[in-house]
Amino acid sequence: MRKFYLLFVTMGLAVTATAQGVYVPQDGQIPVRVLQTTDAKPIHEIYTTPFTIHGYNSIGSLDLDDIKGSHPYKGVGVSLTDASCWWISRMPAGKRAAFLKDAFTKEGMNLSLIRLNCGASDYATELYNYDDVAGDVNMEHFSVSRDELYMIPVIKEVQALRPDIYTYSAVWSEPGWMKTSGAMCGGALKDEYLQAYANYLAAYVKEYKKRGVKIDAMSIHNEPETDQAGGCPASIVTADQEIKLAGKLVPQAFKKAGVQNTAIWIWDYDYAGYERVFKELADKNVQKHVKGVAWHPYSGSPTVVRDVLSKYPDKEMHLTERGPNLQKKDIQTFKWFADVVFGALNNGCQSYSSWNLILDEDGQPITGKYPCGGLREINSETGEITDSRQAQLFRQFCPYVENGAEILEVNHPDASMASIAFRNPDGTLVVVVVADKDPGRRKFQIKYKGQYLGLSLPLGTASMTTVIIGE
Repeated sequence: MRKFYLLFVTMGLAVTATAQGVYVPQDGQIPVRVLQTTDAKPIHEIYTTPFTIHGYNSIGSLDLDDIKGSHPYKGVGVSLTDASCWWISRMPAGKRAAFLKDAFTKEGMNLSLIRLNCGASDYATELYNYDDVAGDVNMEHFSVSRDELYMIPVIKEVQALRPDIYTYSAVWSEPGWMKTSGAMCGGALKDEYLQAYANYLAAYVKEYKKRGVKIDAMSIHNEPETDQAGGCPASIVTADQEIKLAGKLVPQAFKKAGVQNTAIWIWDYDYAGYERVFKELADKNVQKHVKGVAWHPYSGSPTVVRDVLSKYPDKEMHLTERGPNLQKKDIQTFKWFADVVFGALNNGCQSYSSWNLILDEDGQPITGKYPCGGLREINSETGEITDSRQAQLFRQFCPYVENGAEILEVNHPDASMASIAFRNPDGTLVVVVVADKDPGRRKFQIKYKGQYLGLSLPLGTASMTTVIIGE
């Protein structure tokens, strides 16, 4: 990671500027760089006073001297839904390349995971699956040819741009003939088709690999405890069914199909369903074959992730879905998103993924019923693309934190601010503090190597502040 150092000149302190105009510390000063975003200004560098032995007694410290690593950071990602891929495919080549570069490299948001939909999710141009031939339990008519129209080309363009991208997928609904409803929208997976469903997952991973797309992980099913009242692609899959699938049928189907090195994840639903996670992981076969648990934050508390990790420390935890809501733009402030994202990462999740990468101003195309917005929004008439506040949050820290960094156990002394801290493999520390708008002057303080850095938040605006401390 390239390091930048800033030192504010005050009280007679000397500074030296390099030829590039970057300030470097003098006489053993601790190198620090500070970046900030406000309601009115996108991310930009600000000057800062240096670390000093003098601290503020009136405020507590975010203490980096008394901190330890918690768990590894795998990155932040987004869903490349059929709907998002459709929008991306419609862009002129130059605009598409610039858009993807901004999303998946350090020059932009530096997203490092992509979540795919295996068949239609509730954000697609139509309802579809890969085998509508009733009773085809051996997947002889299985085909992903539809995805070759625009979804697979976009995925491959992302993978070419970022070869280390972690790619995972989930099913929203299996073919209707496997379900009690006979349809993709609503109903439950039938016991008699558990083997067929396992074969369906194996065929998907195998066929995508043939087309140059490696699936690194596969959830057994998205949101398996709701059929969304038939309002979008969704299915009920019981805990007992998921135990059979994850513990035996899917591993066997993968082996038979020659699928290797594709991890199996369970649950892929809300924190509130943690008791089901405990039940499934208690099965010895599930423990043997399942690598991770996928979570959503729509209900419940992220602290349950730590509870699961305390009993099953060898399992990975990933937050796989939460993005903007078009009806909650006023509520979803920087701080609101930080509470959700940092809440997941601080409580044991190695990664966080937003929902649709891009949708239009009305949340289209859609096959479901919810008012979700894109991480980025495209104007359906002008083609202009703008950031959501969640995208701005990702820009605030993702380019500065390396995959493989440690997420540190940190408690911010001011509960009204959201915070997170990372230690990069090169020893660089990254601290992010997010606060809602406040009419008064607010400060926070970082303690490091027995010295203090006090930072004032801007008046009358919400803000996000990133502090990068380098050696």
